Amino acid sequence: MSRKHKENEVPLVALKNESSRQRWEMFHRAIAHAKETSQAAIVEADLGADEGNSGRPLLTIVR
Repeated sequence: MSRKHKENEVPLVALKNESSRQRWEMFHRAIAHAKETSQAAIVEADLGADEGNSGRPLLTIVR
């Protein structure tokens, strides 16, 4: 009886492992996408700063 239980458990464990692997892969892809987007925004901001007046309002802090 315990042998049957283990045989039934193996596919469930494999399913959980595959699901976990897919979630981690998606998580890492999301992190990579966020880094690329952030880097692109930084580069775009740097290029806009070099042009002088970029057409967007400049934020300043006045005390």
